Amino acid sequence: MEPVRLSDIYPSERERAQQSSSGRSAKTLKGGAGQVLGQVLLTLEAGGELADHNNPGEATLLVLSGDVTLGWADGSVRLAEGEYAVIPQERHRVDAHTDSVVLLSIARTG
Repeated sequence: MEPVRLSDIYPSERERAQQSSSGRSAKTLKGGAGQVLGQVLLTLEAGGELADHNNPGEATLLVLSGDVTLGWADGSVRLAEGEYAVIPQERHRVDAHTDSVVLLSIARTG
């Protein structure tokens, strides 16, 4: 298995995000139907969002570049490059303050 240099993927994903009406792109790095572990590289333009959605299992968010807010019903946390947070087991959202790239890791339950 060859290692993946995530920073090599950023330019093409940023271009996809810029061309998208949602201001974001998502690239699955690991996982899929029937797999427990999922990892997704999310690229968000400044002002872009990942709207409210349910948490499908245990999940974490690692900011690789940029500045985002992870928000949920009772709170929020602002994360900068290199910062990491556990995503609450409830509906949540991600808002980008600057062009941002984050790694979403999910361990699906059930």
